[in-house]
Amino acid sequence: MQKEERKVRSDKKIDVKPTVSIILKNQLFTLSQLFDEPVKDVAEHICKEAANSKFIIEDICKWFRRNYFYRNTVALGDPNRPKLKIKSRGETSKVTIRFKRNDYDVLCNLAHALDITPTSTAGVLIRMSIRNPKFMSEFVQMYFSHLGEDRKRKIDLFLKGIHEN
Repeated sequence: MQKEERKVRSDKKIDVKPTVSIILKNQLFTLSQLFDEPVKDVAEHICKEAANSKFIIEDICKWFRRNYFYRNTVALGDPNRPKLKIKSRGETSKVTIRFKRNDYDVLCNLAHALDITPTSTAGVLIRMSIRNPKFMSEFVQMYFSHLGEDRKRKIDLFLKGIHEN
């Protein structure tokens, strides 16, 4: 008698657990509270948008070792560039993010261009995104324009505090 294999859901999400600094993790948790969304969803949205953002790709293209295609654009890579080294100051912790298959594939393509793992790529995207005022402004407009004026003001104050440091 053969054992039947269990079927895998076609819409199954993939876990990614990047290591980030405690400070960055706390910033993610604060954003999550301000947006009234789970941390894993906020981090997923940030990574998904950052992988296609002109602002973020321009910031990280200096580390591309292979070509990266996004929005009908090609960011050229160079295999002679030094490999991206990821170092966090102080204590670190993991953040759990769950990606849909298509979004995970985009993350893998970006990881391939950077020549690092998808998990490390997610960490880089979060770090670069939260610290980029132009990206965060567009991100808040896109996903959280429905929030009340009071909450938007709190989000703006929080982001201004991050970008001044």
